[in-house]
Amino acid sequence: MHNPGIRNRLMTQRQIRIGRLFLDLAVSERRLVCSRERVTSIRDPSYMLVVPLNERINYEQAGCYGTIEAGEYVLLSQMEFYEISSEADALLLMARIPATELRERLASVDDHIGRRFGANEEMTRLLVDLLRRVADLFADCPPPNGEALATEIFSFVALAIGAEDRGSALDSPKKIAANSRISLSYLYSLFNDDGTTVSQFVQVKRLQRAYELLVADPTGRITISEIAYRIGFKSASHFSRTFTRHFHMAPSDARQVARAPAAIPLTKEPTEVTAGCDFQA
Repeated sequence: MHNPGIRNRLMTQRQIRIGRLFLDLAVSERRLVCSRERVTSIRDPSYMLVVPLNERINYEQAGCYGTIEAGEYVLLSQMEFYEISSEADALLLMARIPATELRERLASVDDHIGRRFGANEEMTRLLVDLLRRVADLFADCPPPNGEALATEIFSFVALAIGAEDRGSALDSPKKIAANSRISLSYLYSLFNDDGTTVSQFVQVKRLQRAYELLVADPTGRITISEIAYRIGFKSASHFSRTFTRHFHMAPSDARQVARAPAAIPLTKEPTEVTAGCDFQA
């Protein structure tokens, strides 16, 4: 298969549809460019999870670039120009996921585009193994309940991406300044321009992380208190109040998003986050 919007050739060896999920096993001839013409022709917004199976690849999108080894993954957006290259022809496993499916499960999915954060090695192995097994099992015949299987795969993809190490994204202002090699006063001055404080920014990031953990764990294996402490709150009750005020739903209700995504609206009206929060530095 040759798509005119993709420069150089992407030869699809196998294409598998599982409900709303599309899996392609394809060979990229050293340099694959998704052109702007291709981007503008896409009707349904989606993300592409790219897994090289035999060769290291380089990628670039939206100012993010890097290298991933065979058996790793990178999340790309099909709504933006991207480029993939390799020293030799690369065998790629590509999972096309509707944008709404990941956005309902990850509050900040776009932060993960282009491998901005380090992947969790254990979750990466599980995710890649799952995708490969699904591609092998259903290469010639569809699964008995494709929509249900697709839902489970979407949830696991979100869980794996959510397990990425965000580094300073959840750190205190002091750690953010130190990691960025700037003074604390200069960091505060950067936020004064848009009326948001550093503490508010950090707390919103932590609440987004909590939302992702809750949605990825609908059965409640991780307690709400544990999630609160994990993201830096000292008090589970204060976390619950802050979470409810920000998302207009209780943490326990957020767990139900994965089970019934249509029941809870994805986008909420922004709520001001209280400064002077009690999370740990």
